[in-house]
Amino acid sequence: MPANRTNTARPHAARPLADVPEDISGAVATALNILEQWRLPREQQCAMLGISERSWYDWKREPPARVGRDTLERVSYILGIWKALRLLLPDRQAHLRWPHLPNRAPLFAGRPPVERMAAGQVGDLYAVRDWLDGWRG
Repeated sequence: MPANRTNTARPHAARPLADVPEDISGAVATALNILEQWRLPREQQCAMLGISERSWYDWKREPPARVGRDTLERVSYILGIWKALRLLLPDRQAHLRWPHLPNRAPLFAGRPPVERMAAGQVGDLYAVRDWLDGWRG
């Protein structure tokens, strides 16, 4: 008799895609807006979102209603980083400047956080989000 595999999900596993709203264009548009407010060049925005320059232009014109799991995760981390910064640094200029300021925390090694966030891997965005969540306590 085969083993029952219905309860094999790890408790920390990502949400199943079935839980994602049918239309996430609002979240994508918000992420693009955040990256613009941080005054990031297009190349860094593309790296953070894991998309091509062509997709970036298309998304600026009309954000997609559906994206792949990797991009969905990236959008989520960008929104979470923004939220954490807004809570930690309520002054508008402070939370807009923070990604560009050198940071001595080991995660950043004296470099601006934006360099880590735009390194191109979804794990880099996760690391920054996790660090900010730890800072918040």
